[in-house]
Amino acid sequence: MQNYCKFIALCLVGLLSQTAFSQKTKTADKDTTFSYYSKLAASAKEEDKTLLERKLYDLLKSEKEQDWLTAQQFFYQLKKNGISDSIAKADKIKFPKGQLVRNEEVRVVYDEPDAAKKEAAYLAWLKKFPPANFGTDRITYDYARNSLATAYAREGNVKKALEYANMVKTPVWKGEGWAGTANELAKKGYLAEAGILFQKALENSYKYMTTNKEDYGAQFAAIGYPGYCTSLADILYKEKKYEKALKYIRLAHDNSKGVRANINSTYADILIALGKDQEAFEMINETVKEGLATLDMKKNLKTLYAKVKGSNEGYEEYMESLNKILAAKVRKDLAKQIINVPAPQFTLKDLDGNTVSLKDFKGKTVVLDFWATWCGPCKKSFPAMKKAVEKFQADKDVKFLFVHTWEHGDKNASENARKFVSEKAYPFQVLMDLQDEKTGLNNVVDSFKVTGIPTKFVIDKEGNIRFKFTGFAGGDDAAVEEITAMIEMSEKK
Repeated sequence: MQNYCKFIALCLVGLLSQTAFSQKTKTADKDTTFSYYSKLAASAKEEDKTLLERKLYDLLKSEKEQDWLTAQQFFYQLKKNGISDSIAKADKIKFPKGQLVRNEEVRVVYDEPDAAKKEAAYLAWLKKFPPANFGTDRITYDYARNSLATAYAREGNVKKALEYANMVKTPVWKGEGWAGTANELAKKGYLAEAGILFQKALENSYKYMTTNKEDYGAQFAAIGYPGYCTSLADILYKEKKYEKALKYIRLAHDNSKGVRANINSTYADILIALGKDQEAFEMINETVKEGLATLDMKKNLKTLYAKVKGSNEGYEEYMESLNKILAAKVRKDLAKQIINVPAPQFTLKDLDGNTVSLKDFKGKTVVLDFWATWCGPCKKSFPAMKKAVEKFQADKDVKFLFVHTWEHGDKNASENARKFVSEKAYPFQVLMDLQDEKTGLNNVVDSFKVTGIPTKFVIDKEGNIRFKFTGFAGGDDAAVEEITAMIEMSEKK
């Protein structure tokens, strides 16, 4: 949760900064300066990129740090990482108490595990970088406070945890702040206190779904509503307040898009506790058909099947029919996504120092998985990818390659990757797409035009990309079925 919150916070920092900048200055065509620069950066015309570079260099004549940060961001978008990095280094010298230095030094707060020491580091950081010096930007301070709140919660100091959890200032991030602390309190058994925070989080989120839906950042604040409702329902379930839990899980279910395993799992548990076996059976049945059921849900399904049907007779045939429904759905959806474009060629080193080139696998179907050790969704997808690798391990015409990339300047990237796959006993061949020392780019991931990870490609025997998919929605059964279908469909002429 901490890493997830940190990621969300950093995204929101950028979003808030962008909006603040956009509102201050406008171009002649009434578009915002930031949007104007974005259009120039995205243009295919070389003269537009040249014009943008000239404007960015002009920004570096400014005495305002925000102008420097804008220049840094757009040089990065132009894939001039060397210049972007140089601007960052110069910024820290020119603005020693500015935003970049502030955001770098707050890591001391994030990284300290002991709550009391973390608080001391926070107070020292706060004194050096008082919020009043940074306009209306509070998200960085909110995340630092949240780090304290969750640390105190993990240590069982409820009073301090609630104190810092309630210090969050950014309205659209309050739900995330409260939920992060509530999760830790719930783990320690402080269910009542956690429930109060989840209640506040969902009420805040609901406000941005309804009365405040036109506010800036409303979509971000509203998106957490089903999750907060589910977490509160889970706490009420543990407190044996089943009827009240049912109210909130229904809200979660009715306000979520598509089938979500965590919601349906909690929903089914509550229905079972209330003796609503038929409804629970239908809830899990819905989840299995989407390939999202957990092992516990499958165990419950078998028990419920016997209760609803009167015996276990026909259960195996029933499960087989559900698997066929999933397979048919996956293939129908994938038929709309198939492509046929040449894959960029590359050569990388694996963790054992062996040189590996894509051309080595011509005549084989290659599944390429771009990931990083800091990427939560990447790691969540790996149990499913392990099952997929094992499913095809006897097939000499299928090869899986896991490309570690975007290591964020970590000089120990290779060792971190080795340690992670070793500890998890993943049977993966890992290739290292390290930063180019001259450009600062991770060349292979850049050549595949990847904008987010995890991103996976299925490359056919002729070296053409047939499928590209980004992210991980959860559900090992669905993920393995999708990989299987993509491989099979890629092998067909």
